[in-house]
This record gives sequence, structure tokens and C-alpha cells, in this order.
Amino acid sequence: MGSDNNKGQATDWTQGIRALGWCAQKDALGGSRYRIVITDLLMLPRSVEKLELLQASPETYARSLSEAAIIGLNNYSSQVVQLLTPKEFATIGAIIARLLPESREGLFDALPDAAEIELIERPSVAKAPNPIDEDHDPIEIGDDDPYLQAVRHSIEEDEMGGVLFVGVPATGKTWYARQVARKLTSDNRQRIREIQFHPSYQYEDFVEGYVPDAQAGFRLAPKHLLEMIEEANKTDEPVVMIIDEFSRTDPARVLGEALTYMDGPMRGVPFYLPSGRKIAIPKNLVFLATMNPDDRSVDDIDDAMDRRWGKVTLEPSADKVREFLKKNGADGAFIAATIQFFQTVQKHAPLGHALFRRVKDAPSLTRLWDTQLKYQMHKRFRFDPAGLTEIETLWAECKAALQPTAPKTGPGAAAESEQIAAE
Repeated sequence: MGSDNNKGQATDWTQGIRALGWCAQKDALGGSRYRIVITDLLMLPRSVEKLELLQASPETYARSLSEAAIIGLNNYSSQVVQLLTPKEFATIGAIIARLLPESREGLFDALPDAAEIELIERPSVAKAPNPIDEDHDPIEIGDDDPYLQAVRHSIEEDEMGGVLFVGVPATGKTWYARQVARKLTSDNRQRIREIQFHPSYQYEDFVEGYVPDAQAGFRLAPKHLLEMIEEANKTDEPVVMIIDEFSRTDPARVLGEALTYMDGPMRGVPFYLPSGRKIAIPKNLVFLATMNPDDRSVDDIDDAMDRRWGKVTLEPSADKVREFLKKNGADGAFIAATIQFFQTVQKHAPLGHALFRRVKDAPSLTRLWDTQLKYQMHKRFRFDPAGLTEIETLWAECKAALQPTAPKTGPGAAAESEQIAAE
């Protein structure tokens, strides 16, 4: 009954259902003009939008109201004066009674049939596991961590839509994204969601899509983005979505309309999804993602997507390799030879430090080469035989340096070993 749109008499309330009543009489006045008499008018305390009816009970809406005049998703005719069936009218009343409990008694008095409508409850669905819940490591970064500071600057000051952790494999991108997310949320896992993109990932997996339902056949279900928007709307604190392997699909296709509205200046601006659902991305929803810059699909990320993301680059670190080796009990000579190999290889092909986290001696380093590094290098240099030969030569030199030799003795031997480890 009336709205702030451009049809009929202007009102001071927003578009939606503002009152319910019965059409008692309709008299033709000539041409396209009629006089309509409404009785038993029940004014609601506020307007109820069509989207609210859908969200209150999606299954009831899909079964009983999708074709309803004015209300239904599939109704495209003029929204001036139309007729509802008695069941549609009663169903609308029943849903409004749920949305506005203070009006329930009046609604059921005016629409007795509404009290008999049983709204279909959404069946409980087991939630997909959240990988972040399996992260039992302590938070190891402090408030002054440079990557954490970079994320905060990108989000709060530069108003980026999200932050990408960029680096070759095994540089700790996912680990850092999790650490930053836990730091931002004070380690509240309820406010963190981690997902992974892959080549078959779709808009329907990320925003909303139809899922099988034993009762309704299929129902429209909110997916990760809408669920995290709902979580963010419950609090003023940061809520974080981690997207691992961001470039393994077409991100612009997966994000859809959210690509525009994730941008900092567009946060909080309402927009419509293809289903008719009206949403807005709140400012406190933080997007963190990881990406390998050498992925072939990175070249397909368009400028509109690229400019909405701040970048934090994680480089291969010899210090991290040294830290792993010391923690694993490696001796000084072994550490020196391994670090030399690691640093020299970087000049030819970037190699992530996390690959060395289990290395402790010559046999474990050899296994790393035989089971991983060798195949990575063959793939990277498949069109560069000379480059591959150089890498294999570097490995042979490293392996030769690790061959057992007669141990040094004397007062300076221990000091020399400690010096090699430090270097």
C-alpha cells in the first residue's frame, strides 16, 4: 500500500508491504480508472520488503509465493493493482507474523487462515569443514609484524578491497594469511572462513546458488560470501575471508557483482544479486588471498580485479631455511652447504624456503631433491636444457660438499663449526 517509488501517491515510507486489507468493492469509473474499497485495514509498524519474505523462509517462498502477483520472483507485470489467491495472501501474512512478532495477534485476527500456514523450515545441512579450524599452531606474529602492518594499511588507509599474499610456492603465503586473520580477529575462528579456489569453482559456489533439497527439489542457498556478510553484520569487529589459490580460477567470474562492491569506497552500498536479493558488503569484512605469480592464469586477471587488491610479496628466505635446519639439529657444515645451494639456486629459479622445513641431514636433503626439487626444475627448465644442466651441477656440488670427511680436531674445531652455522 503505497511506497517511495514512482507509482501512485507518494508516501513517507519505504517500498514494501505497509498494510494488509480486503478488497470489498471495485467500481469502474470509465477508461482505466476504478474506485476500490479496502476494508479491515491492518497497518504494519514498518514496511516489509519482498527480500525479507524470501529470507524468512526460502522454501515456503519458493513453493507458495514465487508466482504471486507483486511479491513473486517470476512476476514481471505491472505492480499497480493485482490479485492474490487466498492461500498466497495467508502465506504472506504468516511470514510477516514471523518477521513482526509484535503484529502477530492482529495479523491472525485479520487473516485467520494465516495461523494455519505452516512455514517450511530449512533442513539442517552439515557445514563444510573450515581449514582454519585445523590450524593449532600458536599465533607467532606480533602487532609490529611488517606483513600485518601492510594489511592494515591497505585496508584502513588505502581502502583496498582485499590483500593478496604473493609469492612462489612454499614461501608461507597461506600460513601468513592465517596468522594475520587470527591476529585481526583476536583468534576468533567463528569470524574467519578459509576457502580454496580451483579451476571448476563458480559464482554459484561463492555467492549463492541452487542446492538439492529433499522436500523442494532445489532451493536457493547462500554460499560463503553471503554467510560471511551475515557474520560481519553481527559485529563491528573484523571478519576475515581467506581465499587460497586465488588465481587458479577466473576470480572476476566467481565474484560477480561483488567485484565492484568489495572496493573500499563502495563498502556498505546496497546492490542486487541476479536472484533479486539485496545485499551490501560491510566495511569490516576483510578479504585475504594467496597467489603464485608464476601461475599461467595470473595473466588472465583483468585490471579491474587487480586494482582492487593490495599486494604483499613473500620472498624466499635463507634465514628461514637456516632456522629450520637449526631447529632440526643440523650441524654447522651441513647448514653452510645447504644455504649455499639454496641461495645460488635463487639466481636461476625461485625456490620456497618451506620446502626445507623437514630437512636435517644429507639423506633428508637428498630425498627432497629426488622427490620434489628435481621434478620442479625439470618442469621449469623443460625448454632450457642449458639452464637445467646448471641446476643439476649446483646440486652435484652441494651433494659432494656433504660427503663424509675426516672430522677436524683441536681447540679451534668447535669454534669453526659454530661460525659456519651462524653464516
